[in-house]
Amino acid sequence: MPAPTGVGTEELRRANLRAILQTVHTHGPTTRAVLTKQLGLNRSTIGALTGELQSLGLVTEQTAVVGGRGRPSHLVVPSEGNVVVAVDVGVDRIAVALVGLGGEVLDRRTRGHQRGEHDVAHVVESVAQMIEETLAQSRHHRCLGVGVAVPGAVRAADGLVRFAPNLGWVEEPFTAMLAARLDRPVATANDANLGVLAEHIRGAAMGYSEVAYLSASVGIGGGFLIDGRPLTGARGYAGEVGHMQVDSHGMICRCGSVGCWEMKVGENVLLMRAGRLSGGGPTAVAEVIAAAQSGEARAAEAVDHVADWCGVGIRAIVNLFNPEVVVLGGCLAQVWRAAETRVNIAIQRGQLISPRNETLIRSAQLGDDSPLIGAAELAFGPVLDHPQAVPQAV
Repeated sequence: MPAPTGVGTEELRRANLRAILQTVHTHGPTTRAVLTKQLGLNRSTIGALTGELQSLGLVTEQTAVVGGRGRPSHLVVPSEGNVVVAVDVGVDRIAVALVGLGGEVLDRRTRGHQRGEHDVAHVVESVAQMIEETLAQSRHHRCLGVGVAVPGAVRAADGLVRFAPNLGWVEEPFTAMLAARLDRPVATANDANLGVLAEHIRGAAMGYSEVAYLSASVGIGGGFLIDGRPLTGARGYAGEVGHMQVDSHGMICRCGSVGCWEMKVGENVLLMRAGRLSGGGPTAVAEVIAAAQSGEARAAEAVDHVADWCGVGIRAIVNLFNPEVVVLGGCLAQVWRAAETRVNIAIQRGQLISPRNETLIRSAQLGDDSPLIGAAELAFGPVLDHPQAVPQAV
């Protein structure tokens, strides 16, 4: 059907505003000429729409010097004054970042969990203090939202954390508590679901619509895009791949089941099999891998063990979802880079419905920041979807 050439109904106007704002947020400064071509609107309509976004304080315009003949085109730029706060609540630490409209990380800070302070009240207070410190030091005048990534099952309707075994949380109203403490809206989602969102928009899954994102630290999270849309399930709990059974004779998991995948490939599994103390994080994992590559037998056995079970789990995911690309984060990415051949052998040891060469496997381009960047996109979501509802300066 031919693209509309003017703004008619309010619904159409909102859709066009959304398209322009999402374009400059995702792709950066964009000329009016490019927007006209991409959106199928005429120049006067694009001018009116960008003018409205300017009046809302969401974009500015600059004069772009374009080579060749013709008039210079106006360049539509995300306004510097608009930010969100992104939070990644990990098992060992909390990360907070200030992210500008357009996706630039402007400030970030981390704080380790203190022993015995994984309870929800302590975490809420730590997160709130870090957010307040970040905003207090920011020169940006409008915070558009707060987005939080949590390593657990999060109810889509209200952000209640249904189950986060590695934090020890069950039925915790984390989102409501943090929103009340900050006196501002908060959006929360599973960290892997936000990881796949970030990698799709700005990372290794750009251009793909069938995506599996798998990331391991203490536990394993899975986030999925089906036809470009997030797979969330009926209540938001889809993707708990760390708790799929891969070994019926395995150890009892923190969730209470036997032989869960995360009991085979998590950071601490690798560290303990290599004779190291648990809890060292990515740095300790890298040390074990380096030791294995230098010939240390116990470290090599640990890497081989985890690589084999990485392949077992990835094979199950590929058979279940038939993704175009599997993006690996955390410990999975470290092991994949170190032992790609062994992981591939394990993947192909069992039956693959889709041929192995039809599925790409990549390390997360955003590294360990995928959930954090995804949390920023979660916070930007309401404004990108409905620019006219942008909050006033806070």
